[in-house]
Amino acid sequence: MDSINFLSVANALVKIIKNTYSYDETPPNIEEEELAQLLLEKLHDITHEFIFIDENENGDGPSEDDTFQPYTDQEGNYILPSEVSMEYKKRAVEEFERHPGWKFLTFQQNFSKVRQPNYINRWKKQIEMGGTKYELFIEIENYVYQQFKLCREQYLPVHDMDLKKWAILKASEFNGLMFKASHSWLNTFKRRNRIVSRKIQKLVSFRAVKEVEDIQQDAEDFRAQIVPLLKNFAHNKIFNTDQTGFRYEMVSARTLSTQGERYTFGSCSSPKNKCTHSYTVQYVITYAGDILDPVFICLQENDGTFGPRVLDTMFIAPNIYVTCTKSGKLNRSKVEEFLDEIIVNNRNGNLLYIQDMWTGQTDRRLYTSRCTDDLNMDVRFIPEHCTDVCQPLDTYFHRQLKYLARQFYSFESVHAKTPTPQLLTRDGLLKMQSLVHYLLSAPVFRNMIKYCWFSSGIWDGEDRPVFRNVKEFETLHLQRVAYQFECIFDAKSNAVNGFDLRGPHDLPVTVGGKYGLFVMSHIDSNVFLTLNPTPLMILTSEARVTFP
Repeated sequence: MDSINFLSVANALVKIIKNTYSYDETPPNIEEEELAQLLLEKLHDITHEFIFIDENENGDGPSEDDTFQPYTDQEGNYILPSEVSMEYKKRAVEEFERHPGWKFLTFQQNFSKVRQPNYINRWKKQIEMGGTKYELFIEIENYVYQQFKLCREQYLPVHDMDLKKWAILKASEFNGLMFKASHSWLNTFKRRNRIVSRKIQKLVSFRAVKEVEDIQQDAEDFRAQIVPLLKNFAHNKIFNTDQTGFRYEMVSARTLSTQGERYTFGSCSSPKNKCTHSYTVQYVITYAGDILDPVFICLQENDGTFGPRVLDTMFIAPNIYVTCTKSGKLNRSKVEEFLDEIIVNNRNGNLLYIQDMWTGQTDRRLYTSRCTDDLNMDVRFIPEHCTDVCQPLDTYFHRQLKYLARQFYSFESVHAKTPTPQLLTRDGLLKMQSLVHYLLSAPVFRNMIKYCWFSSGIWDGEDRPVFRNVKEFETLHLQRVAYQFECIFDAKSNAVNGFDLRGPHDLPVTVGGKYGLFVMSHIDSNVFLTLNPTPLMILTSEARVTFP
């Protein structure tokens, strides 16, 4: 990566930011300077932990005839294979040394291929070197090509200097061989092996290069370590947690449109802001199939803090915990806040705590310092590159979470004709996350969460959990209902929590409650359908439900 100029990267980044955002230039404060230092460290990581895939070749490659081009020596003479075998040369040299008094003509009668007396000295040198010059050049070529091939199989960049170094290293094994890895040798080598300079166009992570077998082995080793531990903990004390990012505006990448149109456009409220900015949501699921509450939400705020006015007016729900940083990402202090507010608070007993190896949460002092006589945490880290196959939240849960969230955005963009979309506001997205958490916590989804553990291989049961996911439930229970995403109905107290309701919108919807998964049959109706693990039942409120 020597060709990458960090200053050029910084200038290009400044240009992109100026074209994308409308910021005033101000002197950096302490936090911004720390963020700049962090970006520099990340840039170092990128240039060392990411590698390139090349796709397009620069210019014409070598022709088929070039693959047979012979090497040349320092005088420009072609280095060609010898017509005499090395075995013949060895016998001739041994016979000549055994009879030093023989005349050359007498010796030549037994070894007719020795045409000149100097052949003996030449062949002797070849035997000492280990072969003819042609044979040694072919050995050097094979070695250099194998090294080149190994590097390119790992998508590592290779340059002319690398080829020369490998050649000189191999040539040093042959005593007496005069080899300089000249420019002429280099060009001949590249032509013979059809090696050309290619433009680097695409980055891939080392994760894509790591052998699939190695990842699978790491995953199997981790499962073999974790599964025997499951019997030592209560099922509701086995936790998996992970962060997932949400964009402030979730836009569909596909749409129905007219066949044959030249361009297919999509629209959003803020292409350069809400669609590019994100916040973090962190769930905790248990082996018993439950979701811990509250869910941890880290928003992106300009100063990294909520102002007094925001704190006084911000939407608050019992099933969400809201904090913020300047980036919307978690750092070490937010990991500590998460542990204190979500894990330690109101938890006790022996916990098996499973998470990935993100650097901000791998310090074991974060956990040992929070262990008490009433709380003990056995923390296990999923190996690098194995989260896709070993982390329950990643193997299934997050897809369901984001599918459900997209339904709200899709509904609002098409059906909710409001001047200011509510989901683009801070309170709107918090209400949406509260409702999504409320829905997924319904008992009907408990087996789905158990399946997340099954699909990750962290499972000691014999049978695969039978379940219906969010999309299947919606398909099986298509009810045309009057719906606005702000409504959560509590069948026990006949109360509506959260959002203002302004008229019906016809859309299939599921609404979650503490005692089951409720589907509103009509916005003015007092009849609700609940699906519990027990048989279906109809709940009817005592009084007619009215909405503001």
